Amino acid sequence: MPDTAVDGPAVEVSIPSDVDRLREVVVGPVKAFTWESLAAEGDPSDDREATLALLKHNRVEIPDAAVATEEHAAFVALLRDHGVIVHTVDPVADVSIQLYPRDLAFAVDHVLVMARSRTAVRRREQRGLDRLLPRISGVVTLDEGRIEGGDVIVTGSEVLVGLGEETDLHAVEALRRALDTAGVDRPVVPLEFTHRGIVHLDTKFTMVGREIGLIHAESFTASSLTALQERFELIEVTADEARDLAVNTLALDPTTVVLRETSDRVAAELARRGITPVPVDFSEIARFPGAYRCATLPLRRG
Repeated sequence: MPDTAVDGPAVEVSIPSDVDRLREVVVGPVKAFTWESLAAEGDPSDDREATLALLKHNRVEIPDAAVATEEHAAFVALLRDHGVIVHTVDPVADVSIQLYPRDLAFAVDHVLVMARSRTAVRRREQRGLDRLLPRISGVVTLDEGRIEGGDVIVTGSEVLVGLGEETDLHAVEALRRALDTAGVDRPVVPLEFTHRGIVHLDTKFTMVGREIGLIHAESFTASSLTALQERFELIEVTADEARDLAVNTLALDPTTVVLRETSDRVAAELARRGITPVPVDFSEIARFPGAYRCATLPLRRG
């Protein structure tokens, strides 16, 4: 396991875009969980309608922890084989799922922004970063709203933010202020969805190259779709592919992308554009709605 001690080497945050070469990343441990354990972690203040919408529009099943552990270990080995420094969050006793650190924080240029989650369990989950945070440069918090990292995509010049159950306009305004205070000169562009129940932006749109994106177009309002069409060459995925998390990829560099081993059509579309697809088996992990981007919190790219 990587060293996450407070006295380890400093981490200089640097994320110029979501597709620059990945250098350093945080991953989460695979833990066994059940419907009962998830229900026990709920909070009366949580938005029940939001949870029901997520269950309606996504495949949500309990993975086999032993199989998921093997898949995750192979994924981490792949990252290390590509020269990526890998940190792991500390286990948090009263949190069943810690496999998706992307949502705990997100980096923009030299700043690591801490999330403001809607649910109590995800706020507790952030404690898994406590030992690592003192080593990380440029950590900032927001003063209002709710936001998670899966709704945030860093382009070469902007920050795109999906507005759904987990992220709202108050947080967009707070993010604008925080980035300005930290000397990050980037527009923050909100994107709207057509319905509730979208886990995060990165399950419906991701960058797979500097000017290329994967998208499930029907998930975006007309104005938001136009905004993305103006910025990227878009490869459209079907509803079934989106449900299978074909969009939730991870760029290792501007021309190399990790994706589902079942995404043959998408892989072919990437290859046609000079992007090398790296298929990785995440079939057990993806029974719950998260894949490679969800499973990683990049700290350094470039």
